[in-house]
Amino acid sequence: MNVKKLEGVQLDFWVAKAAGLATQQEVPLPQERHDPDSGKWHPKTFHPSIDWSHAGPIVSNEWYVIEDVLVEWFGPDWAYAGGITNASLLWFMRAFVASQFGDEVEDIVESDG
Repeated sequence: MNVKKLEGVQLDFWVAKAAGLATQQEVPLPQERHDPDSGKWHPKTFHPSIDWSHAGPIVSNEWYVIEDVLVEWFGPDWAYAGGITNASLLWFMRAFVASQFGDEVEDIVESDG
């Protein structure tokens, strides 16, 4: 699947994989939140494609590689592209995935338990 088309659960899966997070095997409790220091993720609690508290550390730590991908995709004026200004977090996470795996990934998602 083209990384530029990833969204939702699939994008969250690939972000977790790119970040080197292990899959949390236990199903989270209903009010449980993602623990950024656990080194694990679960589809019910980890949503970097829509939650800045999950994606912020990734963007902060990987900004230069994310920006390099955005420049490659959209040119040096990437910040003014309409799609990016309307959904910047989505594009930042797509670029992060592409920085780790290239522009194509498998069209799979692990079971959400």
